[in-house]
Amino acid sequence: MIPEVSGMYFVSRKQWNAQPPKEDYTPIANPKGIKIHYLGSLFLGKEHSECDNQMRSVQSDHMSGEYFDVVYSLAVCQHGYVYDGRGKGHQSGANGDKQLNANHYAVLAFLGKNGVSQPSQSQITGIQDAIAYLRRAGAGNEIKGHRDGYSTECPGEPLYKLVKDGTLDPGKLWNGGTHEVEPNETLGDISLKYNVPQRYIIDVNKLKAPYDLKVGEKLEIPARGVPLGEKAPGNGGGGDDGSDDGPGDGGDKLTPFPGADWFKSEPYSSVITTMGKRLVAAGCNKYSEGAGPQWTSADQASYKCWQEKLGYTGADADRWPGESSWSKLEVPWTKDGDVGNQTLAPFPGAEWFKSKPNSPTVTAMGKRLVAVGCNKYSEGPGPQWTVSDQNSYKCWQEKLGFTGSDADGWPGKTSWDKLRVPKTSKRSLG
Repeated sequence: MIPEVSGMYFVSRKQWNAQPPKEDYTPIANPKGIKIHYLGSLFLGKEHSECDNQMRSVQSDHMSGEYFDVVYSLAVCQHGYVYDGRGKGHQSGANGDKQLNANHYAVLAFLGKNGVSQPSQSQITGIQDAIAYLRRAGAGNEIKGHRDGYSTECPGEPLYKLVKDGTLDPGKLWNGGTHEVEPNETLGDISLKYNVPQRYIIDVNKLKAPYDLKVGEKLEIPARGVPLGEKAPGNGGGGDDGSDDGPGDGGDKLTPFPGADWFKSEPYSSVITTMGKRLVAAGCNKYSEGAGPQWTSADQASYKCWQEKLGYTGADADRWPGESSWSKLEVPWTKDGDVGNQTLAPFPGAEWFKSKPNSPTVTAMGKRLVAVGCNKYSEGPGPQWTVSDQNSYKCWQEKLGFTGSDADGWPGKTSWDKLRVPKTSKRSLG
């Protein structure tokens, strides 16, 4: 651990010469995540030397009205610097009402409805840093726009698109350490390996362009989302909002290559979500609404981009993952485990389910239904087939696009095969 190196550009309240708050802050407990905001008015852009003054202006506007301090938790300028506002551990005043402020932190981007409305790459990195910083303080994994749950245009269409497609998610948080340069390794390779932007590795190690690295050279890799002089707490996991496991839930363990046939079965799995987040982090984002658990053409397009980044062409860049490209992507372990080596339960037949069986297979099926977001159970899945199993299975059929009599809650072979229920040691037909 190297607490004295920084994985973000952080500007404290003292540094931007903030006015002291007129009241005590309200603590925030178990926030679900972060809401993203913009200035909302005309913003013509600033030189970085003017950004402190911009932050003071925002605070002054708020304090001259009904607020006792700047309303945002953090703010991010065009140059990627994160400004401390009400800060971690405190409710913001920006999300719309008391409950909304209790549910999420608030991060402002220096952008307007008119003028400069499109975030720079440095600003996107800074927003990711702000989210990483707040996750280390206990924020959950949700990233939403101000408009989610409140009637407003904020944060504007360009920024909201990045909210929706997952671009602003910082991914797995590296806690700091050293790296020994390997043969043929580039700065970009190292940045991708640790999910730490190149600019921080360059700054910390005082590297000079063109950044030619020597084999065996040791580089300091700073912790993501940690200001200068602070130590990275825990594993940077953040909270749990009940969504699929995110990158890093298995520590440093990686998901083995599941096999090409697994992907061609169009699986629904947390492995697909985590793969998608790695593709986004690698600059291969072909998603319109962000990575999700269902394998889609957007995953294929994103993976083709990854193959081409690695130098593959023609039939070798066919959109289907292969073992070599998968290994280089370094997809973290997820709750679905080693999906490629799982022995699956064969489809028992529709009549078997209609006999209302009592079987470990029903429990295993229920656990998979819960994992894919189809939980209609009041007390959790069990071995006895009940109406809760049927309702949960109906939800699964509808997720797959079935309607009417094809989504009646009774398992069919196609939907069963896509659910990928693990085989149990025995199957009682009780």
